[in-house]
Amino acid sequence: MHLTHARIGLYIASIVFLVTAPATSVRSQQPGFVPVSDAVLQKPAEGDWLMWRRDQTVSGYSPLEQINKQNVGKLRLAWAWAMEAGQSEQEPIVYRGVMYLPHNGGVVQALDAKNGNVIWEYRRKLERDMLSATTRNLVIYRDRIYMTSPDAYVIALDAQTGKMVWETKAADHEKRVDFSSGPIAGDGKIFAGMTCGVGTPEPCSVSAYDADTGKHLWRRESVAGPNDSAEANASWGGAPYDKRRKASFWLTGSYDPQLKLVYWTTASPYPYPEILKGTGSGSLLYSNSILALDAATGAIKWHFQMQPRDNFDMDHQDNPILANVRMNGIERKVVYALGKPGILWAFDREKGSYLWHKQIVPFQNLYKSIDAKTGAITTNVDIIPKKIGDVQKVCPGMRGGKLFQSKAYSPKSNAVFSPVSNECSVFEILPLDKSTSGVKYDEIQHMEGSGGKVGRLMAVSASTGEAMWTFDTRAAMGSPLATGGGLVFVGDMHRNFRALDADNGKVLWDIPLSAPITGYPISYAVDGKQYVAVALGGRTSGSMHLAQLYPELKGVGGSNVLMVFALGE
Repeated sequence: MHLTHARIGLYIASIVFLVTAPATSVRSQQPGFVPVSDAVLQKPAEGDWLMWRRDQTVSGYSPLEQINKQNVGKLRLAWAWAMEAGQSEQEPIVYRGVMYLPHNGGVVQALDAKNGNVIWEYRRKLERDMLSATTRNLVIYRDRIYMTSPDAYVIALDAQTGKMVWETKAADHEKRVDFSSGPIAGDGKIFAGMTCGVGTPEPCSVSAYDADTGKHLWRRESVAGPNDSAEANASWGGAPYDKRRKASFWLTGSYDPQLKLVYWTTASPYPYPEILKGTGSGSLLYSNSILALDAATGAIKWHFQMQPRDNFDMDHQDNPILANVRMNGIERKVVYALGKPGILWAFDREKGSYLWHKQIVPFQNLYKSIDAKTGAITTNVDIIPKKIGDVQKVCPGMRGGKLFQSKAYSPKSNAVFSPVSNECSVFEILPLDKSTSGVKYDEIQHMEGSGGKVGRLMAVSASTGEAMWTFDTRAAMGSPLATGGGLVFVGDMHRNFRALDADNGKVLWDIPLSAPITGYPISYAVDGKQYVAVALGGRTSGSMHLAQLYPELKGVGGSNVLMVFALGE
């Protein structure tokens, strides 16, 4: 049965959430289960979505084209499923008709992807204060589902039963080190990045684990340390190694199985102002960078720092998209990265050479300039705090350009679709006994040139970096999904879910849902029928902060729900 828009709320209210014991199996075996090989991870069946943003390129692109520009107006709600409470930033995966859905609080469910019927559930025993903690994504590899947990474990579950196969403790969560995003997989390894909070005594890290046993294989920190070059260590301006803290890997990376390189982006160290870090004018390697890591050892093969000398929490957490693109008549292996400053970067993913950059936000004051030939950054030193009590407006602010959103790449359109928030923050520098981070950033303002529209999605040529079109909205924007049907699906942080024409940004379908759309949309197919799924509901701290800029949109953080759409009659 397909539901009309008016009946969506009634339908959601009727959903009964299944609460079971740990690793309860409703239908324990999936007939004819076929393990996911490396070849399948590299090139999934068109109807599958196997990991973070679908496959090892993390492109956010589905080749499915049953839903297209001509018929997208016939989309209807096919089914919905209630989810655990907390911040809603989940992305399901789908393999051969089974959906594996991560929930907050260390819960994973296997569902029939045609109707949401439960196959099995894994429910981790966690302390009460972790029950609303976010786990964004999963990966299926061989015959297992791999997840990370709020209590800082990497976990392998049997894909057919949900029973735990192994768990490996990655860190001490009491030190404010845990996981908020899931792993990726390839060549017998599981790669997972840590989330490190303000106040942690630890530098953050990304690690590799043996997929069969969970054995820890290597660890790479986000700060320069004893095994790094003198130049990298000098970038910390004399701050000793044990004072180089945080710089999370709090979103998930990508993997090139031919180059055997893992790509991950890093976030900011704390305290945020350099006058409190004691780092002077140091660039702070390897914070706010993209790292290309040797998959076998974790060694940095190349890096590029996109925000040197960060004073304002300008994280560069992203899905580093891998694509083979023609540039000036030559096919290049490219990786694309986007962070809070709202600059989209393109690099040669084999050697790390700079290719181009594009400013997505209408205004920024973080950089004096970026060299168009080399990518060399000249920092705007005029805004760097000089003493406690200084107040500075920074654009974009710490809630934008891009925060937890992901971008998408369509090989069909040869475009990268980048979401940003047009927002500025007013930073006040505080002593550490009043603020662990060293700043107060409660005040946010509309960005110059935004016209009061906070949400922006820009389509950029993957070859040249030239803007193709821009779609602006009053509310902040979520993450896009690109499809072979020539569509870009994207929700906003008020409640609207839209399908845009990938060629020009025109709205082709628009539906108001029940709450802010902060999950990562996917598309999959079962028995020849294409579906589009997205999680929404409980507001995130970022979405609630941004909502201060559009108070007339009376959004309410409702119950967390996964909504799945398909073509109606």
